[in-house]
Amino acid sequence: MLKKAVELGHMDIFEHGFLTWIVEASQREVLSSLMEHRFLYVSEMGADRWLVTATIRSLLDTKGSSNPLLRELQKYLNELAPWISTQPEQSQIKQSPKEGYPEGTQVWLLSYTDFASLYGAVDVDPERLLWHGGFTFSLSGVSRSLTHQLVRHRLAAYSQQSQRHVAVAKGRAWYGMPPGISGAAAEEYRNFMDSAASLYAELLRRGVRKEDARFILPNATLTHITMTATAWEYRRMFSQRLDPAAQWEIRDVSWAMFSLAYIVLPSIAELEDPARSMSDVRDTLRRLLPILDESRDRFSKASPGDVLEIVLPSDLLSHPVSAYLIKHRSSRV
Repeated sequence: MLKKAVELGHMDIFEHGFLTWIVEASQREVLSSLMEHRFLYVSEMGADRWLVTATIRSLLDTKGSSNPLLRELQKYLNELAPWISTQPEQSQIKQSPKEGYPEGTQVWLLSYTDFASLYGAVDVDPERLLWHGGFTFSLSGVSRSLTHQLVRHRLAAYSQQSQRHVAVAKGRAWYGMPPGISGAAAEEYRNFMDSAASLYAELLRRGVRKEDARFILPNATLTHITMTATAWEYRRMFSQRLDPAAQWEIRDVSWAMFSLAYIVLPSIAELEDPARSMSDVRDTLRRLLPILDESRDRFSKASPGDVLEIVLPSDLLSHPVSAYLIKHRSSRV
């Protein structure tokens, strides 16, 4: 799958995963590596031993380096994916049309660090270990309005459905409807969306390129985005987006993401301000965490490859959000 994605030009797929090493090196060697390549997470273990985390994309970016430590890490590229080469021309990229998102908003936890194994293998402050692993989420049926907010969390990697290569305003489920719009206003809203879709289709019929026709698409256009970040960054994000004052869509999706992350890493619930200081958030957590603990028990008994759905209380959300995670084999560290 990785090889096919690269052939299609999706080099950003290499940003969605973490590699972690225990490295023996001097402080000078580690500092030299960080000065040359900033996208490494490093924690000291003592006695010139370090925990170093990077993505495959970070390793690609170090190719050609003369730094001894970086060159040592680069050796893993040939073992992981010997077929990695340069990005192909964009003329080779082809993607199928998308007929909207009739399944609604879905949040999938695709991959995650086995923090339990990591905690038991290295002698590092648990708070620092939040930098050495994380989660990859797939969000589908979310609006461009949401993704404009999501990408403001900059210590993360994103891959989003293209509007340049994919015709998106097709079918009946290509846009979202805010719960705050109802009655006659909702009818006018739908009429406007129908008009936008008709004009978009007409522009394409006349030979206008998708990259130009997309200029008329509204923020309500639904999309699919994949996000990878460290556990530290997700905790920071949840501490902001679970705030009752956050915009309703990203708040709902964040509750789903938080719930899935909690199944794997319960300490993610140790939020920071502003959420930590808010009585509404604390009350919600007191009600939600026992439900999630039951799901954690079911997850612990699941077999690798099993899919578990987390059903969130309906009164917690402003719109329906389905949440799923896939059980993986325990890591050997």
